[in-house]
Amino acid sequence: MFVFKKEQQSYDFGGVTIGGHPGENPTVLIGGLFFKGQPIVEDTREGLFDKTLALEWVNTATSMVEKTGLPFMIQAYGRTPIAMENHLLWLSEHFDGPIMFESTNSKARQRAIEFCDESGLNNRVIYNSINLSMKEEEKEELKNSSLNMAVVLGWSPRATSLPERMETITEMVKLSKELGIEKILVDPATMPVGAGYGLEHRTILAVKSELGLPTCLGPHNAPSAWRFIKEPGFDDESTHMATIIASTVASQVLATDSIMYGSMIRTKEVFAAVALISNAMATAAAEANNVLGIDRTLFDPPTYE
Repeated sequence: MFVFKKEQQSYDFGGVTIGGHPGENPTVLIGGLFFKGQPIVEDTREGLFDKTLALEWVNTATSMVEKTGLPFMIQAYGRTPIAMENHLLWLSEHFDGPIMFESTNSKARQRAIEFCDESGLNNRVIYNSINLSMKEEEKEELKNSSLNMAVVLGWSPRATSLPERMETITEMVKLSKELGIEKILVDPATMPVGAGYGLEHRTILAVKSELGLPTCLGPHNAPSAWRFIKEPGFDDESTHMATIIASTVASQVLATDSIMYGSMIRTKEVFAAVALISNAMATAAAEANNVLGIDRTLFDPPTYE
């Protein structure tokens, strides 16, 4: 269990608190929706999807929140501006928690910013992400909007060491303030196995130690291109799920405040694993606080004894 000397900041993201000292607040889980390859997706360009199945996934997540006490938000993807609008519109009517939106398409992200301003979603949406490749047009769109929550991506193709990664993060944190962002999540970026996986954990600890800012990771990216689980005998759902669970709880133990676990099809399994480790963290944090004489309220997860 880590105990940081640096005071830790926490922010309210649409009703969900993220940040603080390890054990103080529950780990927040972020499930992905509308990504290519998910069984709910019908047309990524138009933003068409199986609404019945999508609602089942949302209801499953809501149920797991109630059973575990772990907060939840949805990471919504939109390939095009119209797809982004369709996805956000549906979520605004069927989900009342925080929404993190993202796209590889700048125009789609800009439409999301506009739509959230127009529809009043701005108080519970998180822009993903402020990064080195942002275009000036998009920066202006974000700056002139009412959105004030965002992910800060600490990745650069040149940032292959901890000092370089922290330099990128510092630069992006500064940019976020210039764009009017008041609440940030620092994402050091999880690279695939063999392409830098592991550095993000060192960076998370550095961010918490030096900056005291709330953090997030997408550890499901680590095994995404791992050749081992593509070998005969290992290319199956249970083996793939095992790697997702392992990468997720590793991030949890290593002080990550919020975790993007990929497709919501795996919500039940991820919540169960993180709930288990939450109990271990609660015990360890309580013992550490007692020994160190720290008076701090901790998250008390249900044990189901």
